[in-house]
Amino acid sequence: MKISSEKSDIKKTYLAVATMLLAILCIDLYMVIIKFLGDEYSIIQLTLFRNIAAIIPLLLLILFTNEFSTIFKNLGNKFLILSCLRGICFLAMNVFIFISVVNLQFATAMTLTFSSPFFIVILSIIMLNERIGIYRWSAVIIGFVGVLMIMRPTSEIFSFYSIFPILTAIAWAFTVIILKFIQGNHSTAKIQLYTLIFNVSGGIILFLVTTGHLEIKSLKDFILMTTTGILGGTAAILFIYSYRLISASKIASFEYLGIPSSFILGWIFFAEAPWSQLFPGVIVIIFAGMIIIWRDNVKQKKAEGNKQVY
Repeated sequence: MKISSEKSDIKKTYLAVATMLLAILCIDLYMVIIKFLGDEYSIIQLTLFRNIAAIIPLLLLILFTNEFSTIFKNLGNKFLILSCLRGICFLAMNVFIFISVVNLQFATAMTLTFSSPFFIVILSIIMLNERIGIYRWSAVIIGFVGVLMIMRPTSEIFSFYSIFPILTAIAWAFTVIILKFIQGNHSTAKIQLYTLIFNVSGGIILFLVTTGHLEIKSLKDFILMTTTGILGGTAAILFIYSYRLISASKIASFEYLGIPSSFILGWIFFAEAPWSQLFPGVIVIIFAGMIIIWRDNVKQKKAEGNKQVY
């Protein structure tokens, strides 16, 4: 039974990591599109379009899982409140990351958002009462140092927009932690649907009180905006699935695997090579993530029921 349980945990970990990598790829690709569109359209309009178009992959998921008859049942006040909070956090995260990508170099903006695992670990301690020992605390501190090395707050490279990737990471961390409070009997499709409802509602209000003017200059731009929603919505569904498979602090460690793709896409599409700014900070961030991954592997090999805090 013990061996069977360990094999099941390993399979869940592999599945969670594979799902997360696919989600990160979707995010990187739609962020490339956002950077292209950012000079022509307002951040608020791009955010609203992305969130509305995210309904497309969600409807496909509902159709595939045949949940039309159950998705509006057994909601409860707690579920709706948590979905509302997730929707608001997602909206804030979209605005922050779009501002980051449009105003900073692509690789720099995306790399700084990968500070989210550290905020997830911290929030896991505060809100989920997860027991975190010296190794993960060390990883959090080392990773934060890596972020500061990239941001360089005391140098002329630093700008006001450097704050927004960090705000993105914090908002994302809250969406992950809130997800852990939602009961397991609610499906991925249901969680994403109600998160999206509150997300879009907030986006419409934000759009009306800011710009209030919808503009689409060409069919090509319309298709690109719709594509950001399809990719973003797909990524959100994949992230929900991966974070429900294993612990928040554990799966968060693997988000660092998305850093290389940000470098490659920034170089391919925008001819960016911010090596002097990103190094050695990016190496420090990856090293911090590897500490968490290594320690989790050590823990997994220990006997089931080991209560040692690590």
